[in-house]
Amino acid sequence: MSGDAARWLLGGVILLAVVALFVAMARTWRTRVRRQAEAVPPVRVPDHPGTLVGSWDGFSVATTRAEQPLERITAGGLGFRGRGGLSVHTEGVVLHLAGADDRWVAADALRGADRATWAIDRVVEPGGLVRLRWTATGAAGATDLDTYFRFPQDDAAALVALQELSTKHNHPHTAGEGTNS
Repeated sequence: MSGDAARWLLGGVILLAVVALFVAMARTWRTRVRRQAEAVPPVRVPDHPGTLVGSWDGFSVATTRAEQPLERITAGGLGFRGRGGLSVHTEGVVLHLAGADDRWVAADALRGADRATWAIDRVVEPGGLVRLRWTATGAAGATDLDTYFRFPQDDAAALVALQELSTKHNHPHTAGEGTNS
């Protein structure tokens, strides 16, 4: 076999390996999204979510499994950074996520709110993220989640509103909850 033919053959083998790798990655990603969609189904915003307490715009950083800030949830637009925000109502919270329908988190599903410094792909100044702790209930049962937001203005008011709502409804906190500072 000549040198040129060997190089073409080697190039073809490498190209096939790269294509196979990308196909495997795409299949794995789709499987992950499908599995998480069952565990974290979308919940439509009710017609009467209660009185508006406040609304904050900023950035949705990510949603992860509780206490696992490197385990991204990809279902329903929850997993990716982008423009986003939330509206706190007397009966729950509306998550506004870029590229996805608004998602409702009922007040009795809230487990609390606090500050965080990092999530899966974002590190900020100490306490620069607002972490909403909530529980989604799907076909796989209850899944405790953490959704991280970054609000350029008035993040303290957002945190207080979330904490007051979760405290008011006395939702039991998950054992072993800590902070991500």
